Amino acid sequence: MKYFSFLTAVLLSLQIQSQNISPLYEGVPVFHGAKITGNFPNTEFLFTVPATGERPISFSAENLPKGLSIDASTGIVRGTVKEKGSYTVKILATNTKGRAGENLKIEIGDKLCLTPPMGWNSWNVFTNTLDEKLVMETADAMVSTGMRDLGYQYINMDDYWHAVSRDDDGKPVANAEKFPHGIKWLSDYVHSKGLKLGIYSDAGDKTCGKCFGGFQHEEIDAKVYAEWGVDLLKYDFCFAPLKKSEAIARYTTMGKALKNSGRSIVYSICNWGVFAPWKWGEQVGGNYWRTTPDIMDTWKRTPFWTGSFSSILKRETNLDKYAGPGHWNDPDMMIVGNYGKGKATGGGGQYKGLSDLEYQTHMSLWCMLNAPLLSSCDLRSMNEPTKNILLNPEILAINQDEKGEQAKLIQTKNGVQVYMKHLADSSLAVALFNTNKSDTKFDFKAEGEFKGTWNARDVWQHKDGGVLKDKLTFKLKTHETLVLRLAPYYFSF
Repeated sequence: MKYFSFLTAVLLSLQIQSQNISPLYEGVPVFHGAKITGNFPNTEFLFTVPATGERPISFSAENLPKGLSIDASTGIVRGTVKEKGSYTVKILATNTKGRAGENLKIEIGDKLCLTPPMGWNSWNVFTNTLDEKLVMETADAMVSTGMRDLGYQYINMDDYWHAVSRDDDGKPVANAEKFPHGIKWLSDYVHSKGLKLGIYSDAGDKTCGKCFGGFQHEEIDAKVYAEWGVDLLKYDFCFAPLKKSEAIARYTTMGKALKNSGRSIVYSICNWGVFAPWKWGEQVGGNYWRTTPDIMDTWKRTPFWTGSFSSILKRETNLDKYAGPGHWNDPDMMIVGNYGKGKATGGGGQYKGLSDLEYQTHMSLWCMLNAPLLSSCDLRSMNEPTKNILLNPEILAINQDEKGEQAKLIQTKNGVQVYMKHLADSSLAVALFNTNKSDTKFDFKAEGEFKGTWNARDVWQHKDGGVLKDKLTFKLKTHETLVLRLAPYYFSF
């Protein structure tokens, strides 16, 4: 048993240290992203195998369930599985540099969103300027930047996709000027890239932007969304009575409609944390729920109806027991790379944004907390620091870990917060967050949960972080977060 544990630790250490940190399209194939995915039976299935490495890559799959096939040139898996079941599929990727294999678990059953969703949302930067061209160009950018090949999937349209009013028969209609080809055509385009399309509505009779809402149109909306090929619905709570019973009733009605739509549609509950949706969101059919007000692009100090990075983090840190595969806490979209320029998050020029190091902290803690990773910057014009943050495969792996455990805040000492989560491979992810306004020295000690000897991997520096036996001492810059992945260390048999 001791020998087996030693080999396990060695293999784990090698796996962590072999993370691909070279340019994404060089070298042998390397797999990323979720290693498990869920879908309802008898509904369309779409999953792109996230893999980097020199192109072209040839993909194949062993033991795919009946009804699914994989495109050898793109790694896109599509089809329909009629019966419930749990399937372990062997994915193989081959290029001129070598071959790699990895198991993908496909769960055909009652749960979607078995890891936090990753993608993009239009709201924070673009608000009412959303249109077909932007969606297409963003989908293209998600592919060209490598985001798709690291596991990002969703292209989510927020408010203002709507026509002035519904059709005469009550069906939702898109704005013909903004979306001249219609939403079905647009979803086909997004799906052709191996990505998924999200849409937005509201549990009131109007959306927050005063377009038509979904109240009393839940069944027809869900069916039309399914016909359009929509894969996710964000459901807001403007113009709805501020009563818990009303919130639960309205979200339940839409949840049932989506479940009966004939399509696997992820359900995002967006009532800003009012009435503690983490306590009832799953029972009404939700896959993730907002726990906070809207995030602003500032470190702290916003009006009470919005949230700064700091205030939102504080609200999120005690909700770990409510999160897990298929049901996640959502502290709102990411502001990484916005620099105060977002139409919704810049406060009309009031907020100047965070520093790149603070955006890195933002990404670190959202990943540790298993938050949905929905970028809201302009993917078409990201600078290098933004790309380095959003396209770090090691931090993304912590968010997409199959165990689905949200990190806990386990210690605060001298202004440094310590977050910890267990990962599926028996390693630990640890974040050391310096909340101070000045650089701070911190002794990370091998005590409590960390008692023993560990190999530490620095996730942001992509290098060995030392051996934790007694303590490791780090100097953290102001507002910096150091993320370590700890693997058991054995120095003898």
